[in-house]
Parts: sequence; structure tokens; C-alpha cells
Amino acid sequence: MANLDSAHLLSEAAFGCVLTAPLIEHLAAILKDGQTAGQFKDQFRKLDDLLAPYSKTETVAVQTSGLRTVESLKPKYHCLTCSEVCLNTERKAHTKTTRHRFYMESRSRFVFCEACVDFVYDHGLERLRGPSGKLESNDGNGKLVEDSASEVYVKNNAYRNPCCRRGARGVWNMGQTCYQSVIMQALLHEPTLNAYFLAGGHDVHTCQNSFCIACAAADVFTDFNSGEKTEAVSAATLLYYGWDASKEMAGYRQQDAHEYFQFLVNGLHACTPGHAETYDTKCNCFFHQTFYGELRSSVMCHKCGKTTNTYDPMADLSLDVQLQNKKRKLGRSTSTLSSTPTLTGCLDSFTAVEDLHADAAYHCEKCGNTPQRASKRLQIRKLPVVLCMQLKRYEHNSAASEKLECHIDFPLTLNMLPYTVKKDRERIDMSKYMYDLSTVVVHQGTMDTGHYYAYTRLGGDKWVLMDDNKVTVASVADVLRQDAYLLFYSIRSVDSRGGL
Repeated sequence: MANLDSAHLLSEAAFGCVLTAPLIEHLAAILKDGQTAGQFKDQFRKLDDLLAPYSKTETVAVQTSGLRTVESLKPKYHCLTCSEVCLNTERKAHTKTTRHRFYMESRSRFVFCEACVDFVYDHGLERLRGPSGKLESNDGNGKLVEDSASEVYVKNNAYRNPCCRRGARGVWNMGQTCYQSVIMQALLHEPTLNAYFLAGGHDVHTCQNSFCIACAAADVFTDFNSGEKTEAVSAATLLYYGWDASKEMAGYRQQDAHEYFQFLVNGLHACTPGHAETYDTKCNCFFHQTFYGELRSSVMCHKCGKTTNTYDPMADLSLDVQLQNKKRKLGRSTSTLSSTPTLTGCLDSFTAVEDLHADAAYHCEKCGNTPQRASKRLQIRKLPVVLCMQLKRYEHNSAASEKLECHIDFPLTLNMLPYTVKKDRERIDMSKYMYDLSTVVVHQGTMDTGHYYAYTRLGGDKWVLMDDNKVTVASVADVLRQDAYLLFYSIRSVDSRGGL
């Protein structure tokens, strides 16, 4: 398995080597030649202006019937010397024939160096983009405007790394598939899943399933961990197999990342040999043990005190972020409600005792099956290895539906013991309950349109922002200030899962 701790991280704007003479000769050789540099910069400006309106992939909508590869949705590489347009698979041949090394990628408008086989960055070229590239007219020397604060930050913080980015790879957006990209980033950086797929946990050579989602996922994990590649990975086969399995997921239209996570986990579980088809039978397959926990619902009759327990599987927790507003309406407001809501507060509310309303009165068998006042409580009976929590930001009522914009504080380390069922006189092993934050998924936009991106931990306190194929180094502070939609936590001790 790839050693994530050995990943060479780059700075916020360093998508490869920082080409500042005399460190790297490839781009510096062109920019030092007066006439050649002028032509190169002119071509850079022209292509940048030409591609600017088409660089937002989340606005692309393609109607299609059936499963097929749509070439128009693939990123294209425009040669900065001759304007030839190449696909990723054609770029190497063009460079070999013409010796033209530099291209502008159509989606991000980053510069790609075929000699480095990576995206590269030069702050001088960046100054040619947009308004900051205009020439000052008052000095008569054609001098560029002064560095902006952001440019100074980039120049002072960019690492002088050798060519090639290692350990952090994006996932291509194939036309409004950012919902898939963020979920794949959450799974691709999970050590337990890497160990399973890279060790042949799902044998793609003997699998007899047609359109097997687990086989497609195994291919993505293998590609992602290939030490010879640095560009983004494609999950096209996994996407198309998902289309075959679900009409709701089919087509180039926006989907909900939480729903895709549930669909993918269920699909992986269904493709595993020996899995249990129904919840009535205990399932010991890898994906069930990794992603599925169990909830206990307890209902207590207020008259006789009898408690009835029921158990249900869970693949995630959906937490209501508006419970504080509901408490205000019920007259249960306290002074603490004015502070920023927290994830632990949402979990406290999720597992709190709740009085059943009169219209949903409990019929107690012990009391002759007559309606009685009762209370209900949800608790977690079994914890999974990977715990996904959805912060419910979409509110639906008879009048309208809206997205709830608010920040929820969430911790890097989470103790799940207070929210689980504990046996009497049980000796507590805290390793069964401690979780570490691994991925934060953010949705930007409205209910009907928007874009997903994810912050993923590479190991220790190293975090990166994954925005489809773009990878940017992030700080812990960047992560914790996000308005999260999905939170992924990994259990600290895999051998001590919280099955109670």
C-alpha cells in the first residue's frame, strides 16, 4: 500500500515544480529568450482568454441515453506553441513529433509540462491573467502592475520541489460528477480500504459478476496507488456501472453526495461473495463490517415502565442541525443556544430521550395493548470502522425547500462512547470508541445547483483540498472553518471495532 506519510506535499499554488530560474530549465529557457518569451506569453494570454468561459465544469449538462464515453467532457490540452488541441492520450505523441512541451489544460487553465509530466506554476505567467496582466500607462516602460497580496503569498510559500507530485491525486470530473469525486476521495484515503483492495480482497480476475461495482472500485484503487502516475485518476467505469445498477443515478446530472455514498456502499456490499442478502441474517463481509453499524431504538411505557428494543442497520448518521430552533419553538431555549452549534451537540440531540406525541401513541402489550404515553431513545449498539455523518442542510416543507447555511463546529478527534449502548459492569476499552476525522465534504451552491469539494487528511496533520482534479495543500484551520455537509471519521484502532 502506498505510504501516505511519504507524500511530497506542495504549496497552495505549486501544482508541480515551481519553475523559477535557474532551478528548472524547461520553462526558464523559454522565458529568458526575449523574442520567444514574447510569443509564448502572447499565446498564453490568448488561450487563457479563450478558455476562461469554459473552465467551470460544474455548469456542463449533457443529455445521454445508454452508457458511453463522452469525449467532449474530457479535458483538452492546448499547445502553447502551435495551438494544437490534444487529449491526454495524444499529448505525448505531439511533443515527440514537434518538441513542444507546454500545454494549457482546458478546465483549470493550468500549464502542463510534458517534460515534467505534471502541472507547473510560474508566478510571472500568472500575472498575465485578467486585470492584473494589464500594462501600466503612466511609466511608459510597459511595466506590469505591482504584485498583489496573493501573489506575494504564493511566492513566499511555494516549495521548490523537484518535478512530479506524489501521494495526492485528484479525480476527474466527467460532467457534473463532483458528487462522485468527493466520495471517492474519502474512500481512496482510507487505509482499511486500501489494504483490502490492494491485497486482492476482491479478486477481479475470478469475479463472475457483470458490471461489478467492486471490480470497478478495485481498478480505481489500483490506479490511484500507482507510483508511476501523478495525474488525476478516472472513475469512469465505476460511474457507468453505477448507471447500469440504478436509473436514478444514471445520466450527466447533479446528484447528492450523501445518496451516492449510500448507493456505493450498498453496491460494494452486494458484489461481495458470501454477503447476506437480508438484514435478518448476520453479515460478516468486509464492507458490512467496515461501513455498517447498528442502531437500537428503545421505547419505554410511562405507565408500567416496560422497555421494548428494536435494532436496525445503519450505514451513516443523519443529524438534524436545526434542533436548536425546534427547542426554541418548544420553549426549551437556554443561554447556551446562542453559541455556535457543534457536532457533539447534534449527537446529544440524536441520542436524547424524546417524548412520543399523542398522535403517535405507543400501544403497550403489558398494558393490554392500550395506548399509553411513552418515550423513545436512539443509541448506537455497534460502531463501524468508517463512520459517515450527514449534517442535514436541506429542509423541506409544504411551502418551499431550502438549503440551511450555518456553521457546525466539528472536532478532529471524536469520542463516540457517550452515544453508544453500554452493558452493565462493562470494562471500557476507549480504543473501541475513538475516531479521527479523515474527510470533510462541502457543498457550495443552492439546493438545485452547486459544486462539491472535499478536504482530506493525508496523514498526521497534513490536509489537502480535493476539487475534482485540482489538489491544493490546506491547513487544519482551513478544514475546521468549513461548513461541512458530510463528515467521515475513521476508528483509531481497527482491531478493536465497537461491536457491543
